[in-house]
Amino acid sequence: MARSSRRDDLEAVTLRIPASLPVGDLPRVGLASLLRIHRIKPSEIGNLASSVQEMATEIATAGSDVVIDYWVSDTEVAIDVTGDGRTLRISAPRS
Repeated sequence: MARSSRRDDLEAVTLRIPASLPVGDLPRVGLASLLRIHRIKPSEIGNLASSVQEMATEIATAGSDVVIDYWVSDTEVAIDVTGDGRTLRISAPRS
């Protein structure tokens, strides 16, 4: 399930993957979609896609639902990966 919200300075999309389903490539596909919508150059985010994929897989392997919040502002792209009682955050600046 995905939902989106908007504040004055940023836009967020939330992706929830139940523990009963495989994570697969969903975290990277979600990020790739945001990059296209917001016209973010892939070179600006470097290894962000593979990092979010690894974090989501790690949490899912522990048997937890995975909740991924993608945040986009004028200055950065940030991703919160939540599950298994913890939240991991990674971000990359936008130029």
